[in-house]
Amino acid sequence: MYLDIKYEKSKVPWKDFENKVADIFESFNYKVLRNINFKTGRRYQIDLIAFDDSRVFCVDCKFHKYISPSIENYFTLKQIERMREYLKIDIKNFVGKRIFFLLVTRYANGQSISNFPGGRILSVSEGSLNDLLNRIELYEENLLSFKFY
Repeated sequence: MYLDIKYEKSKVPWKDFENKVADIFESFNYKVLRNINFKTGRRYQIDLIAFDDSRVFCVDCKFHKYISPSIENYFTLKQIERMREYLKIDIKNFVGKRIFFLLVTRYANGQSISNFPGGRILSVSEGSLNDLLNRIELYEENLLSFKFY
């Protein structure tokens, strides 16, 4: 699946962008949970959780043209917190799978990497997501991930 030129040039509503990212994951045979709202003491929201038999991606979709590295790191830390909270209420789909974190942006500003103790978290544009998923095996050993048993 590749980007539709009409889609790329049009003004796409924020929700359509999230759905397009989910569609890309589904084209790679991932099951996708969309717009997950939950409460474990406080309210949380996760844009997408995409999973197959061995991997889980907690995806934060950002519609911004530019995200500074410090803001990107903040988004990523919040994303990790939200996923850890979500696992308190729904772990059955994720036992034994590696959970990765991914920031997907609407506009291409290159791939960036946030370094955290234990690994890296990728930030890719929507247009680069296909390539990343096609070659995820090349990246996954260096990416921050969690695994629950």
